[in-house]
Amino acid sequence: MIKHGSILRTGLAALALAAAALVTGPDGARAQMGPDYWQVTGVSSNDTLNIRSGPGTSNRVVARAPNGAVFRNLGCRGEGNARWCHLETPNGQISGWASGRYLRESGAPTGGTIGGRRDVPELHARSTGEIEVRFASGCTALFNPIGREITAGSSCSGSQRSKAHDAVASYLRENRPGADHGGGAPASDINISGSGTIYGGTSLTGRIFGHREGAYALTVTGDGVTCTGLFRHAPGTVGSESTTVHCIGGAHGTAVLVRNRNGRGHTLTMTLTNGTGGYVLF
Repeated sequence: MIKHGSILRTGLAALALAAAALVTGPDGARAQMGPDYWQVTGVSSNDTLNIRSGPGTSNRVVARAPNGAVFRNLGCRGEGNARWCHLETPNGQISGWASGRYLRESGAPTGGTIGGRRDVPELHARSTGEIEVRFASGCTALFNPIGREITAGSSCSGSQRSKAHDAVASYLRENRPGADHGGGAPASDINISGSGTIYGGTSLTGRIFGHREGAYALTVTGDGVTCTGLFRHAPGTVGSESTTVHCIGGAHGTAVLVRNRNGRGHTLTMTLTNGTGGYVLF
């Protein structure tokens, strides 16, 4: 006859073994949970912590956070100085990865933004190249890929616009052409200019510049026209590529860069929603 106590002890032992297997399994090693919240610490007073799209310095920066900023913890990978943690702002608007060297355990945030710091700008890099800066108060400002303000909300104060500009400038310095994020030698730059015409009228100038390992900013300017976009491939590496462009004044549209058939240079054509457009020869 089997006693009930033996059954209970056997069941508990099996549960303990199963729990141990879950904790020590490969998934447990790759994604250690840790505390509910992390606080940024140990960053220089005039600097910020890079929040990246993945675990490692080779991934692009999607946001920056000052000392004292508090994030929800979504799990960590690695150990010691090699640990990277997946973070999310308490409002869920921004998520990314940060080096565990600059994180310490924290309680829940106390106020309207990360760390309860109401005037800290949060950066979000759009896939089109524009950079959006948000404040917990509701102020939102939008910058083009080269750091010029496109628009700012009516609730934005002069101080917030200044802080947004400084945050974008710092972000662009970190991601400038030639910046070394992966420990290797800096790559060379793309920087080409061209000229053309707005359909039916005045002259138009264009420029494409950026880092060979990243994105390539497009600017097109003319009489009353200033538009920006972002190409994913360096000119000459693909036959053609299109991108969305956004212009000061609210117009937007499409730009297409095509390698000329004779192999010499490129032609950019641009069509906007307000009925205007033009071309640039590079």
